[in-house]
Amino acid sequence: MNTIVMNTLTGAVTEYADFPFDSITETHAGNAAGLYTLGGETDNGDAIVSEVLTGETLWDSSLKKRVEMVYFSIPECAGEGELIVKARDRMGDEAEYRYGFPVRAAGQSRAQPGKGIRENYLTFGFSNPAGDAFTLDRIEVAVAQSTTRRV
Repeated sequence: MNTIVMNTLTGAVTEYADFPFDSITETHAGNAAGLYTLGGETDNGDAIVSEVLTGETLWDSSLKKRVEMVYFSIPECAGEGELIVKARDRMGDEAEYRYGFPVRAAGQSRAQPGKGIRENYLTFGFSNPAGDAFTLDRIEVAVAQSTTRRV
């Protein structure tokens, strides 16, 4: 059974797989078998892997874009990050690309995606594949536009 939880203050949405609860508060979850305390640094012993994605956007203009670099402001994070790029063409075909990169202690990190991405509609994101805690303040995308290609 999957459960979708929304933070009503921020609008953040999380989906949990194999979540056998029918009631939830900030600190507890419950079902017919009992009441359970929520919290901790792991999910039943497993690392908590998170993924943050921007909305799909037509960046700057309708010209196709090449992504040169993605910059992340991550003041609190240990370990490594993963850049996620999703591209959708006008026919609705979607491709997803993932690129690992080191998270720098200074709080500013960058990831360079592959050179072959050329689309109009793009989504960008960050993931913590090892389950390290992080705070993501900003994602900045450096795109280069084609001067002639719209389709």
